[in-house]
Amino acid sequence: MHTHLNTPPLYLIVHSDHLLDPLGPNSGAEMATLNHARYLAATGRKVCLAARLKQSITFDRGVHFIDLGASYDIERALDWADAQGPYVLLAAGKAFSIVLSRRRERCIKRLLITHDRCAGDSGLKPEVLETICDGIICVSHAQRDKLANEGAPEHKMTVVHNGVDFSIFSPSHPQQHHPRRLVFSGALVPDKGLHLLLGAFMDLKAKYHDLELEVFGSSSLWSRKDYLDIESLSKQIPGLTFHGKTGQTEIATGFRRAGICVVPSIWFDPYPLTSLEAQACGTPVVAFRMGGLPEGIVNGTTGIVVDEISQEALTRALDQLLADPARLQSMSMNAATHARNSFRWEIVVEKMIALCETVSINDVIRVPISLQPSEHSAPQKSEPQPN
Repeated sequence: MHTHLNTPPLYLIVHSDHLLDPLGPNSGAEMATLNHARYLAATGRKVCLAARLKQSITFDRGVHFIDLGASYDIERALDWADAQGPYVLLAAGKAFSIVLSRRRERCIKRLLITHDRCAGDSGLKPEVLETICDGIICVSHAQRDKLANEGAPEHKMTVVHNGVDFSIFSPSHPQQHHPRRLVFSGALVPDKGLHLLLGAFMDLKAKYHDLELEVFGSSSLWSRKDYLDIESLSKQIPGLTFHGKTGQTEIATGFRRAGICVVPSIWFDPYPLTSLEAQACGTPVVAFRMGGLPEGIVNGTTGIVVDEISQEALTRALDQLLADPARLQSMSMNAATHARNSFRWEIVVEKMIALCETVSINDVIRVPISLQPSEHSAPQKSEPQPN
């Protein structure tokens, strides 16, 4: 038997041990975690995000923050949550917080949100996830299938796609998108395939002399060293601009002035935000058939999914669109409409709330405490939070 909680619990989101900047540029998984927290808070729920923070902050956009510090002190966050009342634990990326919460009676539900390519990235074996998680939220069907094939408990998995922050990523008129301008946004690492895009760009320059490519991002987004000589490439290739690591507002502006966003990932990309955010700005997407990428693109309508992972295949796909500006304009309108109807964080958190606030009779027995937190225990904006 299942029942819905009468009073919403506190939501404690514990991010993985990767650094998170609560106010600045992040990689996709960090931005998704921030948006999960922000949009849950926008429903009026009490939300705390615990992470290794790049800058000290205790409250922003309705979300309380706890800095786990260099030692990744998860128990500090769990102790704080225990003092507030009943809470749902959402482990974002790593499952260690779920392990540490097993004897915490006020934790009424434990879910893992995975943004990674394999079950082992959670830090635990699939058979252990089976016993300690109440549920696993996957960001794509491709990711769910891959985790299930590795032995993760499929019956506990639910697919909840990522969303878009439309307060930042909004469309411009199709005529404002330069049909001969390409854009890339993401970590500058081999996995993301930028080298294939650079090769395709140089091949296409011979045919389209006014072709441009804007690159937003840095290898530091994944804490890696540079694998490209950016300074040398900028001097050698006309029309190529590297903007480095920038904020979301600058990236959105880049999308709104580009004709095509290219997402040439050559690794299992579970469900990247870049593709969704570009479409929200009215920019069609060209991407390889890799991981969950095809699930966010209406092939032939809001972009093109390239089956063969090669520089040559990418060049052919881009050439098709560059040679047909009218088709690009139509795709631009389609992309903006599709994104507006399909990629809302409000829809994402509605699904998460349904998963988190429906409890079984076993959950109630396991937590023999009132689900009504006391008035003084609710986190207030003015309360000092642990740093």
